[in-house]
Amino acid sequence: MKNINIIFKREFSTYFNTPIGYIFSAFFLLLISFLFFFGLGGNSFWDMKVASMEQYFLWVPVLFIIFIPAVTMRLWSEEERSGTIEVLLTLPVADYEIVIGKFLSAWAFLSVTISGGILVPLTIWTLGDIDFGLVFSGFTGSLFLGGAYLSVGIVISSLTKDQITAFILTLLASLLLFLMGYQPILQFFGKYAGSLLSFLSLSGHFESFRMGVISCQ
Repeated sequence: MKNINIIFKREFSTYFNTPIGYIFSAFFLLLISFLFFFGLGGNSFWDMKVASMEQYFLWVPVLFIIFIPAVTMRLWSEEERSGTIEVLLTLPVADYEIVIGKFLSAWAFLSVTISGGILVPLTIWTLGDIDFGLVFSGFTGSLFLGGAYLSVGIVISSLTKDQITAFILTLLASLLLFLMGYQPILQFFGKYAGSLLSFLSLSGHFESFRMGVISCQ
């Protein structure tokens, strides 16, 4: 546990040692807030005229497709590129401790970013009655969904030395996992294949959380 903590602190601090971590977080929060309040195609908070955050969490899986690759692209590929991977692997630390430490650091950074969105429901609360049960399930689902995407991104980052390549491949993988839960895609593949794709899709499992239901399925 001590080694995991050391790796965690080392990796987590790198997100805030430069302005990039702050920029990523601010960009994510500003973009999702803008899409929620002003929307696209008449689906904004003001158009719905309901004190609900369903539309807010509708945008979470979409923005994760871009945001998560930016978080994970450097975790292993930068170690490979700079040559520090050899030093890291020769330390008296187990491989699984390095992996867990890196994952937890990325998840913690994502959690900090997501928690910044708590200002949105507090703002809505001043305008009308809001279902805080839906808010809780939505943020909980966002953390789980982000953790799943992070796992994919970390694996891809470990397979390449180039951060840009890692970003693009993770983006494509995240997009695929998102589209596998998209209803028109599921209908195209039919009942049985569609059910399998829906089970494998990350966004499909997130849907119940978005609607205010914490489900283990």
